[in-house]
Amino acid sequence: MIAMNTLDQLVYCSRSRLAPEEEASAMTDIVHIAAFLNARNGITGALTLQDGVFVQVLEGTPTALDILMLHLHFDERHEEIEVVARGQIERRAFPAWGMTAPARGRCEALRRLIDSRSNDLGAWRAAMGALLAEPA
Repeated sequence: MIAMNTLDQLVYCSRSRLAPEEEASAMTDIVHIAAFLNARNGITGALTLQDGVFVQVLEGTPTALDILMLHLHFDERHEEIEVVARGQIERRAFPAWGMTAPARGRCEALRRLIDSRSNDLGAWRAAMGALLAEPA
């Protein structure tokens, strides 16, 4: 039986269906909408778009994450959605905010993870954390 306060963390990658000139405004829209909805559902996370691939780390209850992933399949901005890593966590890695869009610059560690579709949650957390720490 799963405890009610269980936290999962998952990472998904998806191919962006956005034209390059649409990316900045779409990311702003995603962040604003997701921040509201995810706060209501107890979900935190980080989102970035690199080389036409969305990468998102999400944290929340298993049920909340499952529902969010179902909704994501209806978002026309994404295709080829793939959960690459998922596991139970003791505490949130990104607790201070509901959603953010790290700098859209290239991150070599993140590129390697995207290419390999690694299932190592720690590596994804480290890459996204490094991206968040970069000055805008």
